[in-house]
Amino acid sequence: MKYPITIITTVLLAVTQLVHAQVADTLDLGEIVITASKTPTTERETTKPVTVISRAEIEQQPSASVAELLNQQNGLMINGAVSSPGKDKSVYLRGASTQYTLILIDGYPVTDPSSEGGAFDLRLMSLENVERIEIVKGSMSTLYGSDAISGVINIITKKPEAGAFNLYAKAAYGSFNTNELSLGANGNAGIASYKVNVSRDFTEGISEAESTDGPEFGKDGYERIYTSAEIGIEPLRNFNITPFVNYSTYDGDYDDGAFADANNSYEASLLNTGARFQFTSGHFNIKEAVTFTQTERKFTDQYGVFNPKASLLNSDLHATYNRFNSVRFLAGFSYQNLGFELDGIDESTSLVSPYLTVYLKSNVGLNAELGLRVNNHSEYGSNWTFNVAPVFNVNEEIKLLASVSSGFKAPTLNELFGPFGSNISLEPQKSLTFDGGIEYRHSASGFKGSVIYFKRQIEDLISYDSNLGYININEQDDYGVEVQAEYNWAGSRAEVFYNFLEGAITQNGEETDNLIRRPDHAFGVNLFRQLTSNWSLKLHGKYVGERKDLYFNMNTFTNESVTLDSYVLINIGSAYTLLNGSLTLFTDIENLLDADYTEVYGFNTPGIHFKGGIRLNY
Repeated sequence: MKYPITIITTVLLAVTQLVHAQVADTLDLGEIVITASKTPTTERETTKPVTVISRAEIEQQPSASVAELLNQQNGLMINGAVSSPGKDKSVYLRGASTQYTLILIDGYPVTDPSSEGGAFDLRLMSLENVERIEIVKGSMSTLYGSDAISGVINIITKKPEAGAFNLYAKAAYGSFNTNELSLGANGNAGIASYKVNVSRDFTEGISEAESTDGPEFGKDGYERIYTSAEIGIEPLRNFNITPFVNYSTYDGDYDDGAFADANNSYEASLLNTGARFQFTSGHFNIKEAVTFTQTERKFTDQYGVFNPKASLLNSDLHATYNRFNSVRFLAGFSYQNLGFELDGIDESTSLVSPYLTVYLKSNVGLNAELGLRVNNHSEYGSNWTFNVAPVFNVNEEIKLLASVSSGFKAPTLNELFGPFGSNISLEPQKSLTFDGGIEYRHSASGFKGSVIYFKRQIEDLISYDSNLGYININEQDDYGVEVQAEYNWAGSRAEVFYNFLEGAITQNGEETDNLIRRPDHAFGVNLFRQLTSNWSLKLHGKYVGERKDLYFNMNTFTNESVTLDSYVLINIGSAYTLLNGSLTLFTDIENLLDADYTEVYGFNTPGIHFKGGIRLNY
């Protein structure tokens, strides 16, 4: 604990000196975010740490995937983002494993009940249809229910723009015979709006597994086709209906494991459809969304075919009342039905959850958000979660924030009913998270920074025992520090961050390191520089420290622990706009230093590689 405390003390002293040295000319409320409270809220008023990846930042990275973009953020690692292009992606938000981060599309969950831990496959999402991404850290189960133990990532799709017809397109080519094509259109005609997008990504890739001796392994590529459509209708004043559909198919190759080549194939499809409704009258706002997500995955290898299918029906109704300046109420009701099919197994569960949050605001800068959620599960029964999050705005620049919040993760259908070690008696995994820190924002200078400490405990961990199957047995304790500083000037931006992370899992009274593939120390730099009115340059650099990994040794048939070396990756890109910004030429070079590194033991990573293309916005 001494190391992170020293960092906190140093940064707090630096921020304090800066505050005394400068006085803001205007109050900077920051961006408007929705995910943190399910209602439009300024960053200054949010009670949890929030990262916003804006549309401008996304457009500055035309070569990136969703996973690559997330991997550049403070407090977040996407394992597999910089491996073989088709490698599966694991989301480590604040060091928590993938199953503890809830992925949302436009504010509503896209959980895959058939996958390991119920995690969503980021490979099924195209960045070409993304408007912005909001990342909220800390337990969000009170607002969003199961799986939101470490936080939520809300992928917000592009919205119709002003004008009857707007066209956008992209074509790119890169290393490993990578081809990317996308075409979209949107428009707004008063009472109705629309958008449509289609994209195709293809790459021959590189071998997923690392080859040590002998002949070179075969390449493992993929093809993804993604389509999206949405219509907005306002049949009555202040009443909006938005039906939508997102559909994605993925067809790729994968190897047998560490240092093991194979001609295995992976096919997946995602259907995410439904409708959103909103009615506003004075200080009263009501939103309802009914969404249906269907996922099918098919693994084909030497042992046969594994073809699970899953579905999620989600209905979320919530209303906000903000008649008074000092208090805002939000009450909601959520219903989920999850389905799972595999080899004659056809099972489902349901989860019913009423919830309430109250946001209190004072005249002295002391605000608070209080929340409570009750969950009734068709198998394990009932549990509840809470959130207590006070915030103190010391002045126009400084915000102190803290929160104590509980979370939960319901057992997945695979764990309850699957073919391997299922257990109908499983209890939900339960968490308790503490957050505390300081945020500083100085609008006159363009500087902002933050230091956040967190501590998370998860009880009744669901683990797999070779003799007993899935059981609730372990306890996991993690803590860390996130330090970030950002400076914006003349259309340019510079950001640096540092993350410290420690954690252990307790099993049968013994503690062991649980942060597999997650480093104790990580640094990041993101720089965007507008060199001229037409020409821009961007740079991303990341240091990832040493970390442990486990791999299954096929010779001894046991799991073995290895240490992965630290590494530094630097990516650089440039863009040049023509025709008043309607046409952009771009190029990116990744792994500029041609670093030799490993994300997963026994699996391959690319050396220096490039991508370039053209983008049209008309």
